[in-house]
Amino acid sequence: MIEWQASKSRTRPATACTECQRRKQKCSREWPCNHCQTRKIAHLCKFAPRRTVRVAKSISRETRQSECLQTPGTSFTAEPVTQIKHDNQHDDDFRVLGYLPDYQNADKAGSESEGNHQLSFSGEMEAALRIIPAKPYADILIEHFLDNTNYQYYALYPPAFMHDYSIWWSRRTNGLPLTAEFTCLLIRVCVCSLPYIEEGLRQKLGSELGENLDHLSVRYHNTAKQLSSTIGPGRGGMAQIQQLFLTAQWYKTEALFVESWHALSVAIHEAQEQGMHKDSSSSKLSDFDREMRRRLWCILYAWDWQMSLLLSRPFIINSSCCAFEMPTMQLESGDSKSETPSPIAHMVLQCQLGLAISKIPGVMKGELSATHAISIQEQTEKWFDSFPPAYSILNTNTQWDSKFHFVKLQRLQLHVIGYMMLLMPLKECLTKEFGAHSSSIEKGLQRTAAENALKLLAACDELFRHTFPLNAKFHFAPFLMFDTAALLCSAILHNKEESISRREEILKAISKTLNDLSRLSERAKTGMICYRILKKLVASLPTKTRSTEPKTPQSSTDAPPTLPDMPGIADPMPCCPTTDLSISHDSEVFPPEPLNFTSLGTLGGLHDLCNVDLGELGQIWDWQDLDITGPFM
Repeated sequence: MIEWQASKSRTRPATACTECQRRKQKCSREWPCNHCQTRKIAHLCKFAPRRTVRVAKSISRETRQSECLQTPGTSFTAEPVTQIKHDNQHDDDFRVLGYLPDYQNADKAGSESEGNHQLSFSGEMEAALRIIPAKPYADILIEHFLDNTNYQYYALYPPAFMHDYSIWWSRRTNGLPLTAEFTCLLIRVCVCSLPYIEEGLRQKLGSELGENLDHLSVRYHNTAKQLSSTIGPGRGGMAQIQQLFLTAQWYKTEALFVESWHALSVAIHEAQEQGMHKDSSSSKLSDFDREMRRRLWCILYAWDWQMSLLLSRPFIINSSCCAFEMPTMQLESGDSKSETPSPIAHMVLQCQLGLAISKIPGVMKGELSATHAISIQEQTEKWFDSFPPAYSILNTNTQWDSKFHFVKLQRLQLHVIGYMMLLMPLKECLTKEFGAHSSSIEKGLQRTAAENALKLLAACDELFRHTFPLNAKFHFAPFLMFDTAALLCSAILHNKEESISRREEILKAISKTLNDLSRLSERAKTGMICYRILKKLVASLPTKTRSTEPKTPQSSTDAPPTLPDMPGIADPMPCCPTTDLSISHDSEVFPPEPLNFTSLGTLGGLHDLCNVDLGELGQIWDWQDLDITGPFM
């Protein structure tokens, strides 16, 4: 697992970084150095190796020698310079054939300061420049993205992006050529910012821009898509990979999950074209570029394994064929002993969990069943234990929550992902009917599944309350809430003897989830679909199960066996203190609203579910998986 006390950077030569040399300051000679870290310009902190200095002097001598060719009496020839030109031409020829991939020069592509500008006058570029809003409005969208939306996955390093953003506007104002890849990235940032803008600002921008922001978001997306098509494979540097990833992020925001998965595939293939899946220690990359490449690869892999499992698809990235280099996470904190959370830490952790479970046979093919439950539980327990204090399940250190608003969001994301993985291989155990001859192991697996489902619902509930209503289109928590509650409804329908573990708590959790989705239904189409389906499922529960009044607890002699009593089954994960099912509602945001089961009885029964229009939800959820077509009524 990951080490959260960042290791010291490798020792540097005696020379200072280029920024400290320019400012005539004493440099700490570690990347990022003390002064660059303080000034938040780690992306400009670069160290020139001694070999580079020697080569520069050698080229200078060759230049002077070539100038002497015009002087009578000299015996120098132009052969060395000519040979260099021929070598460069040969390199270009090999690169076209694929033998010299462009990632070797990736550190000089994709930014406005160092990128190429050959596509600046294409029709696609002209269309892109016309659609980008005036700078005051672009500034609003960019600032909102970097301060809020970016922290969901942290694909952009804000100081570096703002540096290139400033150069881009300067070049545009002065009529200079612009790179297609950064122009695409700029539009994508605006696209991903629009769905998460608060209502007051949405109305203001819509009025002043003269267009509905939802329609504007689609136009931005289509324009960026056209411009992106003009960039050849391996040609756009990190900016190209970032804008391709933001394409997948926007599709996911719009609940177009299959389209998002395909867009993710394009971003991954571009990253592979630029060599991000290979060891970068021998490449001629700056420390900043090496760190950013590692971060992007972690994000892409974390998305890959999660979306592939949710969509029942094989992994796009074959981890056994890749060299995973974890980021140092020193960009935000140069002090290796600092415990301040890095904004990318949650994505690195998700990458770590994916790598761990990918080693379990069958998982990379999308196969998850009860046979994988023990192995996945073991890996997830180790993963939870590796959390830094700010993200831990137990004894969470919340001292950074107020200063760094992203910490709580990312902590809750991690908790939800962990409980999701614990439940995923045990779903079939919840709806399985057990008889008198069922083994204690089978019943124990069902108990564990019920406990994990309750923990997942509670964690999702807290994440939903933290993000709603601003991030109403952040579908991760609402979908898992709906999917898990629907699964628990099916479990109750199958459990005719009412012997399922923690049955009354399950009913209360379903009630709470239905209330949450009813509020989401007013702001997101997917939320409305989830609410309608879950409402029909609840209405189909037998009347006697709808009461939420607590029953007399079972005696210890009648209780089903616990996991410690069963051979080969480990203890279930401890419940996070924040996932207590009795968590109180925020009276200002979520006033208490008890669920009226009686009023739900007027809705159609289970037979109507097949007629429900699932919309985009149909891409990732099939109601037939609940196995509720039997005679339960």
